[in-house]
Amino acid sequence: MTDHQQVGLLPQPAGTALDAGTGGSIPGDSTWRSRLGYAARSGRRLLVLAALAGIALLGGAGPASAHANLLFTAPAAGAAVADAPQALTLLFDEPVSAGGTVVEVSGGDAGIAMGPATLSHEGRAVEVTVDGVMAPGVYVVEWQITARDGDVMGGSYRFAVGPATASLDPVQSTQTRGFWITAGLRWIVFAGLALSLGELVQARLLRREPGAAPRTWMLPVLLSGLAAAAGLALVLAGNGSLAQGVLSPDPEALFSSRPGVLALITAGGFALAVAAELVSRRRWLWPGLFMVVAGEALRAHPQLVNPVLGIPLSLVHLAAAAAWAGTLVYALRAAAARRHAPQGVRTVFGTYAGLAVWLFAAVAVTGTGSALLLVPPDEIATTEYGRALAIKLLLVAAVAALALLARRRLRRRTAGSKIILPARMEAAALLVLLGLSALLTVLPMPGTKDAALAFPPPATGPAVITGALAGNVGITAMASEGQLVVQLAAPQTPDGSGGTDQQYSLSGALAGPSGGTQELDLRGCGTGCYVSAATWENGSSRLTLTVTAEGWTGGRAGLTVAWPASPAPELLTEVVSTMAQIPEFTVHEVVTSDTTQGLGTPTSLQVEGPGFLERALYGSGTAPWTNRLPNEDGHRRLALAYPAENAYFELTLSDDGRILSETLAAPHHQVTRTYIYAG
Repeated sequence: MTDHQQVGLLPQPAGTALDAGTGGSIPGDSTWRSRLGYAARSGRRLLVLAALAGIALLGGAGPASAHANLLFTAPAAGAAVADAPQALTLLFDEPVSAGGTVVEVSGGDAGIAMGPATLSHEGRAVEVTVDGVMAPGVYVVEWQITARDGDVMGGSYRFAVGPATASLDPVQSTQTRGFWITAGLRWIVFAGLALSLGELVQARLLRREPGAAPRTWMLPVLLSGLAAAAGLALVLAGNGSLAQGVLSPDPEALFSSRPGVLALITAGGFALAVAAELVSRRRWLWPGLFMVVAGEALRAHPQLVNPVLGIPLSLVHLAAAAAWAGTLVYALRAAAARRHAPQGVRTVFGTYAGLAVWLFAAVAVTGTGSALLLVPPDEIATTEYGRALAIKLLLVAAVAALALLARRRLRRRTAGSKIILPARMEAAALLVLLGLSALLTVLPMPGTKDAALAFPPPATGPAVITGALAGNVGITAMASEGQLVVQLAAPQTPDGSGGTDQQYSLSGALAGPSGGTQELDLRGCGTGCYVSAATWENGSSRLTLTVTAEGWTGGRAGLTVAWPASPAPELLTEVVSTMAQIPEFTVHEVVTSDTTQGLGTPTSLQVEGPGFLERALYGSGTAPWTNRLPNEDGHRRLALAYPAENAYFELTLSDDGRILSETLAAPHHQVTRTYIYAG
């Protein structure tokens, strides 16, 4: 090569001397400008193609994420439950696939027989029944599912039945099964895509230019990509194990799931490209490589946060990065083939430089946009994913610096061997970038372990349910082993607002019967829904909740939670039987729809026992949920819950079963009643 060849990223403007030693421009200035214009148009076409592909796929693609993150378990990780659970529930932040053995439970030296796994809540919840018997002790749960991007995720956590016999860590571990084999195979896929796409693009740009061409790498590169894509499909079919995928694959994991379809699209794209190369029909390489780009981009990370932006960002980023790396590698090979023709070498790097500007701009813009979607700035340095992403962005900056260094050496008439070195380093850095991209696909994303749940978690064992009104806002609280779920409901306005778009906030504290107080660490579980870990002591605990609701009056409410649950349907039967025999009594009642304005105006009315029971919700003598409360002032107490009607009663009873007082928390009303009997 001569001393003054342009290499690297940045092109020279038309009319700028490429040979600083002579001070002249490339002979045939119009040809040079035409070549630059063609390169620029090719770059624009490539970007437009990728963008149109993203738009076309948006219509059929739903939200997807790179990994399934386990958000919640029942029994909770690290919890000790009094009674052995009948089922285990795992809640994820995205829909998952359950193939093969999903959950294994071991305690001591024995394994626990588990039933089949079932999916609910659009695939975000996995429930596995317990067929074996769990004696008191500590149990380890090993779980495994398939995320929507095709990675097989797994992890473990512990819980205890009966009194905890060891200090349990509440944190559960999550990792990608077959981490390194998956990352390595995906790097080969990316490299195969880059080298084949680069040769296809750069050879097309140089087809009208005289000069020797390097030997084609197309077929071996495509075969390598096909083998790696097939390996990824086998890892998926083997539930995270390449060996199991070869020896005993699970066809359902491959053919009946979104990850499997995407893996087949990627492998099919390489297969189509191989067939096109074998029959010398290179025009058919384009749809094959497009299938590879689409299959890989549709399972990329940005879709987790925003699929509308994430899909086109991933498509353009992957296509541009692959073309950038591949065209530079081919340019270096073409320059080596033309090393005895200085003008031919300048032509090679001139065409590459014209296209590289567009590709660099696309990579920089889409990479920055993806990073802003994926990682909060304060988590870049504190998470593995954030650190890997930061290294990737720094490598992009380093590649640009190498290109600028090559241009600077060119202007200073540096020897040709020193000019070509930055270009080689640039190509190596780009291939390392593809490796980092492959690694990022198998690293878990940050900021999800405390993310809001998409729906309320199920109760763990018997539950205690109660309700109240805070200002205008209705409160339902469900206490079960180790957890508390609170649901808020504000009235709907005449225009229909106040439903799923209603904004709430909630804080609270729990005071146990022993006098200890714990602040609730609440996280969302849907509109107006909050869940927190809670330790329940035997006896009556006081739950204090402070509520706000946009457009409505909030407030503070105190609820009594009597633990443990003590179902008492026979006591409700006794109450109804007693009240039916009373001919007449007086009810003093106050009703409020806003507790901040007081309990309301007292009213009184005379009622007959049978007529009263006809109108009372519990008049039939049955309730979905009953709980015996501790006696108060020598009187028995009973709590009733009708979740379908959002109605919750607390009854104070005489020794003979008559109702002495009643508090009803109903939708947007609180009713307090006192009963007076003759004689």
